[in-house]
Amino acid sequence: MKYGPRQIRSLYYALPLPAKNLMASAYGARERRARYGATFRESLRFLRESQYWPNERLSEYQTERLPQFLQYVIERTPYYRSHDDYLDLLNADASLEKFPIINKSDLRSQTTSFYHDDYRSVRCRWAHTSGTTGSAIVFPVSLDHFQREYAFRALAYEWGGISLNGGDKVAICAGHPVAHPDRQRPPFWVYDWTNRWLYLSSSNLAKRNLYDYVSELEKFQPAMLAGYPSSLYLLALGFEKFGGRLNLKSISTSSETLLPWQRAKIENAFGVKVFDYYGQAENCAHIVECEAGERHAKLEYSVIEVLDNDNNPCGAGEAGRLVCTGFSNNAFPLIRYDVGDVVTVSRNQVAKCGRGGLLIENIMGRIEDYVATPEGRLVGRLDHLFKDCVNVVEAQLYQENANELICRIVKTAHYTIEDEQAILEEARLRLGSAINIRFEYLDEIPRTGNGKFRFVVSGINQSKILDDFAD
Repeated sequence: MKYGPRQIRSLYYALPLPAKNLMASAYGARERRARYGATFRESLRFLRESQYWPNERLSEYQTERLPQFLQYVIERTPYYRSHDDYLDLLNADASLEKFPIINKSDLRSQTTSFYHDDYRSVRCRWAHTSGTTGSAIVFPVSLDHFQREYAFRALAYEWGGISLNGGDKVAICAGHPVAHPDRQRPPFWVYDWTNRWLYLSSSNLAKRNLYDYVSELEKFQPAMLAGYPSSLYLLALGFEKFGGRLNLKSISTSSETLLPWQRAKIENAFGVKVFDYYGQAENCAHIVECEAGERHAKLEYSVIEVLDNDNNPCGAGEAGRLVCTGFSNNAFPLIRYDVGDVVTVSRNQVAKCGRGGLLIENIMGRIEDYVATPEGRLVGRLDHLFKDCVNVVEAQLYQENANELICRIVKTAHYTIEDEQAILEEARLRLGSAINIRFEYLDEIPRTGNGKFRFVVSGINQSKILDDFAD
């Protein structure tokens, strides 16, 4: 669920809950029409069959699709067309690994040149990356791809026993700003009755509010609980503390790295399996967990390579960079795109569930600390603060105490006070007015000892915070 300009947000927050529910349900009706069209139905039928194909047949499927895809995008996408390497390799019928690798810097510096010539003539939506490790990248998504993407998600939900568009109730606790962060009393949620979804605010998860969340979830009785691992972990603490009961079929986590201690707590509190999902805004890889606990990289979605620092393929059990060529979004086609995450290919490639796909042992993506507020709330996944900031090179949130948050920013030459005000507005939307927020401008943001970038760095004892939260 998304919101528009500040005026729309202010209007929404001022509405009583029934009016908010009506607004959310109207938005849900519009999204439902966009998601579940003919392409969705056709794609889901195909995926229900292809999920049990052996990897040999999936490789054949990729071999059939790849040459057509490469010709379609190289000849009609400005970036590829302007580079002789691509046309020469295409004419030589070269294998995919001969093509250059692109990364976020390429997308950031030449974004519009990756737009396919035909993107204006097909129905498109617009998407963006988070912008925490560079300027947010805004790009078109064809409606056909949007529906295919939801078909893949629907299949992943079916693995957890859930029908995405068939009426199963779903409660979602992620980054949706459904309640103002300064709100002191419930409701901290909104209902989309069109889809039978309950959106819970992840920005209002405070110790004093846990009972309200538990009570509302018990009243709603969803079949699935979905959201950020950091948010679902806090809900798990609440259910353990207050003894709530849900008749869940499964739980779905996404958008953050699911840590073992989070999984253990969530599964123990709710008594059902967690199905972890991995994707990214650029829609280049789709990795989903099955009921046997194995992660399947869907080969119908993209060609996946796991490469070392010299761009050589990694062996089973070796960690490497995830490089993908997605088949689906022809409006913004990416060939051999370095996603920026590290994965390990499983040594065993025979799935216990009988399904195909490249089995992935580990995904080393985003791991974040919580941001604490003076009122006792814990807020995770705050990259939304920078989603519209094209003049930010890099950004990091740094916190030494719950009363203050420092936004560390590497800015471009075009950065202005208006950019700072936009970031501050987004921060207030999620963190409220009690916390002091100040800006610190740097030439570069320090990395960890092993060279990794961390978006949230906290000097607060996270274990103590969570222990206090659970008491």
